[in-house]
Amino acid sequence: MTKIAVSSGDPAGVGPDICIKAFGSRNIQPYFPVIFGNIGLFKDRAKLLEIDADIQVYDGEDVNDLTHNSLWMVDQPIEGDIIPGTPSSLSAQYTISLFKESVERTISKEFDAIVTCPINKEVINKGGIPFTGHTEELARMSNVNKVVMMLVNENMKVALASTHIPLSEVSSAIKHDLLIEIISIIDNSLKLQWNIKKPLIKVLGLNPHAGDGGFIGKEEEEIISPAIETLKKNGLNIIGPISADTAFVEKDNEKADAFLAMFHDQGLPVIKTMSFGEIVNITLGLPFIRTSVDHGTAYDVAGSLFADETSLLTASKMAHSISNRIKNA
Repeated sequence: MTKIAVSSGDPAGVGPDICIKAFGSRNIQPYFPVIFGNIGLFKDRAKLLEIDADIQVYDGEDVNDLTHNSLWMVDQPIEGDIIPGTPSSLSAQYTISLFKESVERTISKEFDAIVTCPINKEVINKGGIPFTGHTEELARMSNVNKVVMMLVNENMKVALASTHIPLSEVSSAIKHDLLIEIISIIDNSLKLQWNIKKPLIKVLGLNPHAGDGGFIGKEEEEIISPAIETLKKNGLNIIGPISADTAFVEKDNEKADAFLAMFHDQGLPVIKTMSFGEIVNITLGLPFIRTSVDHGTAYDVAGSLFADETSLLTASKMAHSISNRIKNA
């Protein structure tokens, strides 16, 4: 049985709500989630949601000693009163602490995977803690030079060559060696985590019409195409660079196992339009499995039953499935 660490995220957001709704109603899952958060806060939030959650302290129990009748938690101290829907920089240290502890205990193999709930980077930085995002911090904590952000639904996988940087900096960030590293990570992950023997990866161009032969930009000719040719010589199955405006229109016999977009808002609007709320954010290249919900803190519905737990359940299910595939490979 898989044991999954769940970092509950910003306490003023929907993280506690979706954890309680997903795992506090005695639902039987093929895995055991353990929530990192403040037990007092969770008891208050469960009462607000009118959910009778049996919250129990997790103290390193083996999966055979856990039950689905309880919401298992690693208790984390928190400063100040938390009001659902009202973010506070006083909670920055709490949010980072529960995230870091859940990661460290996953790295140590106490847990088979980690699932992260939404945070607010602005709140954390205003709390005096420099923080770019989950993805970047996961790489640092794991001593990994490069990780790749990929969003996944039932029909599509979209990875990013650059993540949370200004659009004006994207061109200078796209390097030949970087693309080789990123595409290699994607290829290895598809083989290891999805058991795809020879995955097809489609690489998008950076410019309109993938540069149009160099008339609308030189990045395709000078950087992207040479990187693709190098990887093809190494046996990878790659198509590109493809114009982003038609790359996602596919025939049945040429469906990609994954797409690589050059920047955040080039690829993600497509997959999020298709199935927002049912997408999983997964970090490739880590020495452990990490998935995340595909939405933000949603302060407007925090503390209410309108908080939708679907993405958390989907992310947890995927973490469990990937863990099982790796174990059985």
